This record gives sequence, structure tokens and C-alpha cells, in this order.
Amino acid sequence: MIRELRIWWRLRPLVDEFKELTKMRFSVNVAIQMLALVAQGINATQDLLPGRGKFWAMVVLSAVQGVTAVLAHFANPDGTPAEAPYIKK
Repeated sequence: MIRELRIWWRLRPLVDEFKELTKMRFSVNVAIQMLALVAQGINATQDLLPGRGKFWAMVVLSAVQGVTAVLAHFANPDGTPAEAPYIKK
């Protein structure tokens, strides 16, 4: 138990920093999703990468879109956590 507490004590600043990084405003979410959508379209229609490269580009772009969607799911449009009530200004 003491070992776990020491690990938590050392990781606490990183966890707090991660919480700050995951505050995603609606406009940031839209921008990332639109850029990834355009990149997916270019990847599908243009021959910029070989076949295997196209596949991995699709996987990476899909992962970026998925992570962005998950982070946006837990935030209000103004960037506050979803647990807090959202009051439109």
C-alpha cells in the first residue's frame, strides 16, 4: 500500500497536467475532426502513399479522431468538465 501511495504521489503532477490538456473546447474539437476528415479524404482519393502506407495513415487518422471524440465527450462546449453544468453565455 505504501508503494502505491509513493507511485501516486510521484505521478500526481502528471495526472493534473493531463487533466489540463484534456480540456477541449468545441472549436478545437471541430477543427481537429475537420482536418482529419480532409486528410482521410485525401488519403483515400490520392496516390500519395503506397498501399500499406495508406492503411496505416487511415489507422492513425482514425485513432486521432477517436481520441478527440472521447476527450470532447467528457467536456462542455466551453472546455469545462462535463460533470459541471453548462451555462451558455
